Amino acid sequence: MRKGNRQEPSYNINYYSESQIRRSLLASGIDIVSEVDIDFIIFCPFHNNNRTPAGEVHKTSGMFYCFACQETKELVEVIMQASGRSYFEAARLIDSKSDSKNILENVTQMLEKKIEFEEYDSEMIDKLNSNALSMERAADYYKSRKITKESVIKYKLGYSDKQDMVTIPVYSPNGICLGFVGRSVEGKVFKNTPGLQKSKTLFNLQRAKRHDKVFVVESSFDAIRLEQVGVHAVATLGATISKEQRKLLKQYFNQVIVLGDNDEAGRNMSKKMIEFFGSGCIAPELPEGIKDVSDLSNDDLKLFVDKFDNVLYSMLN
Repeated sequence: MRKGNRQEPSYNINYYSESQIRRSLLASGIDIVSEVDIDFIIFCPFHNNNRTPAGEVHKTSGMFYCFACQETKELVEVIMQASGRSYFEAARLIDSKSDSKNILENVTQMLEKKIEFEEYDSEMIDKLNSNALSMERAADYYKSRKITKESVIKYKLGYSDKQDMVTIPVYSPNGICLGFVGRSVEGKVFKNTPGLQKSKTLFNLQRAKRHDKVFVVESSFDAIRLEQVGVHAVATLGATISKEQRKLLKQYFNQVIVLGDNDEAGRNMSKKMIEFFGSGCIAPELPEGIKDVSDLSNDDLKLFVDKFDNVLYSMLN
């Protein structure tokens, strides 16, 4: 992929390190599809580009060019377009990813065990999803949990008739399927695929990371219920939120609304999140008598989240 009729901009160009540009793109929700000697290859955020990536970002100047729509932009403008940030918010994000501000983080990562994600068998996920759509027992269970057929398809929810378990695929931040969490239709028995690194990701992060604000819950079904009423949500897949999960939330989101379960473990999770995020986080209490988000009807859930959806924006502005 080379320059073609690319026009060089007439304004002054800032220069960054390659690692700073990489971190800035990822933090704004832009996936780097591939790279060549001097450019990162991405999908263009300025037009409907979702098949073949048409955009490139220079690895030192940060200049963006799209071979389809012919847009030429500075890095800060790409971050603004992709993440919905203002100019100053986007500039702060880029500055926060500079090498001088990430030396300690880089050393820490080198000392820690490298996180490697191995893609799970996608054919198995598709087969389980087909079961969920065709078998009455699975359909009845998802309906009882207020999960729509559209969500079963969107999130590739599945069903194993052999183990009588529903299955929920879990993906890495970059969209690699890591395996799934299984839950028995009868009772409350959980079984994960071997080696599933759920503490190093968040359910639905690969979709939600493109947005500035997110609701954080414990259960994948709670996250799906929230998504069904129109907000963006991720799940920790348990009441314990790991160090890696906290880092991911801070990397991708400026505003976090925590809805832990209405028990001691859930309240502890909410408390830790507020301590970690500070003013960028709130943790509203669920209505009295409600254990978790899924206990609410669709109408009540919509009314509840609408009360808090704009609270953080008002607090920060």
